[in-house]
Amino acid sequence: MINTSLFFLFLLTSLFTIATPGPGVLLSLTSAIRYGLKTAIYVILGTSTGTVVMAALSSTGLGLLISTSPTLYEIIKALGALYMVYLGVRLYRAKPFSFDLAVKEKASMVTIKQKGYLWLQGVTLQMTNPQLIMFFISLFPQFIDHNLSFAPQVILMTLTYFCLVFCIHCTYGWIASNFRHLLSTPKAAKVINCVGGSFFLILAARVFWDLVCELGI
Repeated sequence: MINTSLFFLFLLTSLFTIATPGPGVLLSLTSAIRYGLKTAIYVILGTSTGTVVMAALSSTGLGLLISTSPTLYEIIKALGALYMVYLGVRLYRAKPFSFDLAVKEKASMVTIKQKGYLWLQGVTLQMTNPQLIMFFISLFPQFIDHNLSFAPQVILMTLTYFCLVFCIHCTYGWIASNFRHLLSTPKAAKVINCVGGSFFLILAARVFWDLVCELGI
């Protein structure tokens, strides 16, 4: 069983997060440019797998925290909300993603084309991204219903996130392979950044409001 309203909010948050150009998107773009989408799929699979590993590591500690210290868990939620404020502000101030950056990155990429190596590239990128585990620690608590079993909710969110990463990165790769001119102007990316930043700020405000109501302040 899941809380459908929380899960829908999780979907929206994940969509904005994944769609915002970052290291994972850049790797998918450059791989699609260099090898074509058919081969870049293995990089995208690696990136998606890396997010699952990081989500599992984060949620394991989170589950223990919920069962042992509800108060500390609420503090983690508040810190997570502050982190989302940081993400929102950073998106507002971020420079629009430039396709030229992907072209420059292409030239410096390794030449080994083995599928296993490409997959490992994606996994390694996510496993060495310290902001990713912080994101999962701040993300998951906001969408967990304490009245329902913890494990099924986390498993569902993790698998959903995996599918979203794979589909969205494939979309970016397809665009990079077939419609390069659409990425040549930063205007669309700026809009994505602003919309995503606004969503994170609104979500953070919702978390703070819920905490205020729970504490009766």
